[in-house]
Amino acid sequence: MQINVGLIITFLLLLTTGTQNIAQKVQVSKDPLTKEQVAVYRAVLTDYLKEDKSPLNLNSETELFDRSRDSFDQGCAKGIDLETTPAPMIHELDRRVATSHGIVLVDAERQQKKIAENDPQNTIKKGVDSHEKVSEKQLKDSVTQAFSTGLFTFSEIAFDKQHRRAVVSYSFVCGGLCGQGRTVVLKNLGQTWKIINGCGGWIS
Repeated sequence: MQINVGLIITFLLLLTTGTQNIAQKVQVSKDPLTKEQVAVYRAVLTDYLKEDKSPLNLNSETELFDRSRDSFDQGCAKGIDLETTPAPMIHELDRRVATSHGIVLVDAERQQKKIAENDPQNTIKKGVDSHEKVSEKQLKDSVTQAFSTGLFTFSEIAFDKQHRRAVVSYSFVCGGLCGQGRTVVLKNLGQTWKIINGCGGWIS
């Protein structure tokens, strides 16, 4: 059997180009957040932190909003006619979002290193490797430390065509088995936004 080397090289070049194009599609917008986007993010943070005054490390960049999730169309966003976006794009957050005391904008890559260092699983693994019993206090302390270095990340916001509703996801990750996330729907109340529904929650 003869192998067409030229055809294989062409295929690999096309595959590489396709992969690069996918990576290039996700760009950081040069435009600052609109007042409307800031208001939505602040409403979610206010709700998230209403029972917890601990410091929060907020990812300085958003992630793409995943509309392909099963819980999305069948859950809280069902029936909402979302506007389409011309191209996948993320945004940089600014101090207008992180107005609450204790919220710090951080670089995700740097924060991930701190998360790995303070993962509660490290304490458990250390106890297993050394065959020593891990006390309840040690576990509690490790979880507390993990929470203090955890990373909160917003998705992009999906507005309906009239901008009366907004859908956004968020996640908080503090280790391999330490974190939570949710998708929420907000309603425009004029000058403010309010969460009216939620779906797709997860905890690890």
